[in-house]
Amino acid sequence: MFKSHKFLTVFSLSFLTFSPFFIAEKTIAQSTQSPFNSQQCIQGLTKEGLKPQQASVWCNYKQECLVRSQKEGLPAEAAKSVCDCSIKEFRKRYSTEKFKELTRQINNNAKVASQLREVGESCFEDILFE
Repeated sequence: MFKSHKFLTVFSLSFLTFSPFFIAEKTIAQSTQSPFNSQQCIQGLTKEGLKPQQASVWCNYKQECLVRSQKEGLPAEAAKSVCDCSIKEFRKRYSTEKFKELTRQINNNAKVASQLREVGESCFEDILFE
């Protein structure tokens, strides 16, 4: 689909710099026009058994991921696939609280940044080479 090493490099760097903004009540993504429907996202995750506060953390991450991915040049559908994959993998590995804790550490802990970046890179490669 996207056979450019440049895309992978840029995307990898964007995962290095993603920040805990998505945990806050109002994120950068919320101040940008986007077709993302946060309420619909939260409702979907609560149907899967998450509490609304937990669902909000994941939906805020997804919204931030979509904005960052598209700013890095990924088309909307590819960004959605990468972000959905990333959330799925993060949720397999971490509880909501653990994920929040890790994202707070990302700028000060290279090991944590690497762990989180690997998930995004893996998802991106899956999309890139499908």
